[in-house]
Amino acid sequence: MKEKFDELIALLKPLFKDNGFSKSALNFYKNTSNFIYVINFQKSSWNDSAHTRFYINCGIYGSLIEAALGKEALSKPKEYECHFRARVHEISHTATAYYELEPDSDVAKIYENLANDLSFVFKFFKQNSSEENLIELMLDKNGLAAINQFYEYLLIKEKSEILASHAKRLYTKYGNEERWVKFENQINELLRKYKKDKINFKE
Repeated sequence: MKEKFDELIALLKPLFKDNGFSKSALNFYKNTSNFIYVINFQKSSWNDSAHTRFYINCGIYGSLIEAALGKEALSKPKEYECHFRARVHEISHTATAYYELEPDSDVAKIYENLANDLSFVFKFFKQNSSEENLIELMLDKNGLAAINQFYEYLLIKEKSEILASHAKRLYTKYGNEERWVKFENQINELLRKYKKDKINFKE
C-alpha cells in the first residue's frame, strides 16, 4: 500500500504548491511573516501491507507568540507543536475523520475527495491570518492548555481583559473539578508577575 499512498501524495504536491506550501517528509508548510501553516499526513500505527489508514492534521504556529515570549521560533514546527491544532474534519465538516487505501482503491477518486477537503483548509488558513484571529482560535479551542500556551503572551501584549474573560469561562466549565485549584493558582501567579490584580473566581 506504500505505493498507492506515495502516488496520492505525489498527486497532491502540485495542489499544495499552488497554495504556497512546500513539502518536508509528510508535512506541508506555508510561511508568512507571523505564522507558519502546517498540514500533516499521519499514518495509523495499525496499518499493514493490505490496508493504509491516514489522518490529516492541521496547525497554525504563531512565530509572533514565540518572539513576544523571548523564545526562538521553530522553522519547521511539527503539527503537535502548533499553537492551534485541528484535524481536517473539524475544519471542513463534510470531510471524513480519516482516509483509507486498499488494493482496489481508486487513487484518483480519493485525490478528488482530498482536494475538496483541503480546499476548505486553505480557505480557513487565509481567513485566519491575523493576531486577532489566532487569539480567538486558541481561546476557543485550546481550553485549559491555553493557560500554558498563551496567557503570558496576552499579558505581555496588555490584553489582560481577554485573559480574565477566558479564565472565567474556564472556571465555569472546570471550576468544580479537583484539578482546578492548580490552574487557578497558576493564573493568579502569572497576574502577580505582571503586576495585575488577581481574579476572584468565586465572585
